[in-house]
Amino acid sequence: MDYFKILNLNREPFSNSPDPDFFFRSGQHHDCLQKLEIALRLRRGLNVVVGDVGTGKTTLCRQLIRRFAADTDVKTHLILDPYFPDASEFLSAVAEMFDDTATGKVPHDLQAKETIKQYLYKKSIEEKKTVVLIIDEGQKIPVFCLEILREFLNYETNENKLLQIVIFAQSEFDHTLSELDNFSDRINLYHELKPLNFRDTKMMIQYRLEQSSDSFQATAIFSYSAVLAIYVYTGGYPRKIVNLCHSSILAMIIQNRTRAGWFSIRSCARRLPGRHGGLRGFCSAGIAAACAILLIALFVSLMMQIDLGERLLISGKTMGHQVSSNAESMNPKDIPNHSKTRTMAARSTENQLSLTLSGVNIQDDGSDSEDLEMPLGVEEKVIVMSPPDLQKDPALSEKKLPVMLGRVAIKEQETLGEMIRKIYGTFTPEYLNAVINVNQHIINPDMIKSGMAIYFPAVAAEVKYVNKKSWFIKLEEKDRLNDAYDFMRFLPPAMPPVRIIPHWDSRTGLKIDVLLKEYFDDEITARNRKSGLHPAFIHNGKVVPLKIEDTVFYSDPFL
Repeated sequence: MDYFKILNLNREPFSNSPDPDFFFRSGQHHDCLQKLEIALRLRRGLNVVVGDVGTGKTTLCRQLIRRFAADTDVKTHLILDPYFPDASEFLSAVAEMFDDTATGKVPHDLQAKETIKQYLYKKSIEEKKTVVLIIDEGQKIPVFCLEILREFLNYETNENKLLQIVIFAQSEFDHTLSELDNFSDRINLYHELKPLNFRDTKMMIQYRLEQSSDSFQATAIFSYSAVLAIYVYTGGYPRKIVNLCHSSILAMIIQNRTRAGWFSIRSCARRLPGRHGGLRGFCSAGIAAACAILLIALFVSLMMQIDLGERLLISGKTMGHQVSSNAESMNPKDIPNHSKTRTMAARSTENQLSLTLSGVNIQDDGSDSEDLEMPLGVEEKVIVMSPPDLQKDPALSEKKLPVMLGRVAIKEQETLGEMIRKIYGTFTPEYLNAVINVNQHIINPDMIKSGMAIYFPAVAAEVKYVNKKSWFIKLEEKDRLNDAYDFMRFLPPAMPPVRIIPHWDSRTGLKIDVLLKEYFDDEITARNRKSGLHPAFIHNGKVVPLKIEDTVFYSDPFL
């Protein structure tokens, strides 16, 4: 709307609809989304996400659907209101949802169950697709519907469940689960969404403003004290944050002001439903703010120490000596290199990556021994996919290809699935197995401690468009995987999606590029896109053509 231009905005930044463009990936929401994706792709069955009103469950639900929208191997179905008067109505609704040819109500419960069963067998077993049933407002589900869902989970093969279920519900759903042991015992993933902390509250507000702004000046709309007041008055609940920020912006527009402070936020908070102003409320908020400032100062100090410890862990050096923080964090320099040269020939089996010890001569290229040496005991377990170039060009197979891409120390709030997706371009069970096989210190992939070093094998990828002339925007080129990953970690929140592309050729060896995820058919379009990036990357970024010949890619740039 035009009146938002007063604040240098091109649209409303705090709409209360679940707009995917405004989805802020806080630590816990990002973690939840990653865990759900891993569970669904591994076909683990039942998953439950609970949280109080306004913690972002519906938005997370829409993001999950959006993430799988372009994946033809995943079929998603959504139930917005799961309340049904009886079991027959529920079975009929699910059967009609699954069977595209069904018209009207399915007459019998047994016929409805048979329709559902046949659909799941056809999609999951014959067509090798993942069928996902997503239920929002799960606290409304009657007990008899949960019993039917439990029966659906009995449809399975020896390896996995035929139907994947995700239930988003308010916290009161926990009471229902506590009374249904036979159902709750089948939960694979249980995740509780909580209010945002102060840091995520600040970043959420900044992210929404940047998404709605023509420039970065919009971030000055709320002063630091205003953000602190927003956090104090909303308790970190995303929905309340959105409502209070929207009310504050409207007040600024009416008053012809361009910046909000503590008192203006307090004034708007008093007018919102369920808020109580006056001296008592102000004093309570002031006390809370003072406590928050003290906690933030302590938190910053603690994080600086933790960050220093992580940097020492990554480099493996303290006061000139190599150290290891714990037995799980392995330093390759402490490991004897029994055999750098490994003779390998890749063979592919159905949906698996495997290795035999004959054929292709693959060894470390020596460019970064700290990253590329193999951990002890995994020489026989390296999982490698033979790239098409090795099959077509026997001469290329004689080159010294890397066995490992490198290692990255995992940070707080990061997941293994997220790291696999960022490094290889996609997450699959095969990539997960490949990484686990060269990281014997990983006991549970869902419970990895911050600071643990993760090794990533050189799994060659097939490039989708081999003959396509394309241009990319390169933000950075690194020799080491952890350097490229750290670069991507600290990109501004408003940056468009980026990709890590590890690649190797006989001239330059292993390089890791950080590219804008978009690709272009001509150089002019790419340069125009580059000119619209964050100012820090306009001068440093480069427009480069994609070189396919004599190059082995470990992530498809066109994914």
